[in-house]
Amino acid sequence: MKKIVLALCFLFSTAASANPIDDKCSSFAVWGAPQVNAEGEDQYICKTGYAVNLNYKTKVPYFVIEHITADHLKKSVGRKDDFREDAEVPAEHRVTLKDYAGAGYDRGHMAPAADFTYDAKVMSESFYLDNMMPQAPGLNRGAWKMLEEKTRDLAVHGDLYVITGTIYQGEYKTIGNKVGVPTHVYKIIVQPSKERMIAFLFPNDKVDPKEIAKYVVSIADIQTKAGVDFSPKIPENLKALESSVAKYEDWF
Repeated sequence: MKKIVLALCFLFSTAASANPIDDKCSSFAVWGAPQVNAEGEDQYICKTGYAVNLNYKTKVPYFVIEHITADHLKKSVGRKDDFREDAEVPAEHRVTLKDYAGAGYDRGHMAPAADFTYDAKVMSESFYLDNMMPQAPGLNRGAWKMLEEKTRDLAVHGDLYVITGTIYQGEYKTIGNKVGVPTHVYKIIVQPSKERMIAFLFPNDKVDPKEIAKYVVSIADIQTKAGVDFSPKIPENLKALESSVAKYEDWF
């Protein structure tokens, strides 16, 4: 009887810690799907081109992950704005177009539309509002856009795994129906073929694109601030990558 109870406890604990991204769309993660520390008030969503962990408290993703290949960047379709609600998200946690109206923040893509020019359906999915964050125009249209473009340039020469996320420090602003405005946003780029990673952490404010290199930090720094383990299954021999700060000039 005791063995049965222990076995059941193991099964329940394993199920509780299972990450739905690993179960349903593991192709977006290279060393295990990111795991948030505060599970319970969040929702994992797998789309065709990316995966989301939506924070119910802020109505904005903890993170969005994607796997970018050179084939994905073939320009067979153009951008067609199709911002809309996502029916997969319960109504009480769902962001609407009205939330952004007149708020002064961009609907900032986390998985960029330009990463999905190979397929009209996948491109359209990128406009779900649970792939958005309220982003300062001076960041979204400047340094952030530049980083997205540089990331795509890199992907032409080898597969990338990209994690884009939000951080809320102290008191933060809200727009619309209590949609949280992140104080900081980050992007982590993983290039497995060269066994390397680089991470950027920006304030959600205007940033000079010429100073983008100043915002390179360690993955460990972002993990602490965001409360997310980005690579739970990273090989032991590569763990040092998380605590080191990559050199911008080695990448771009």
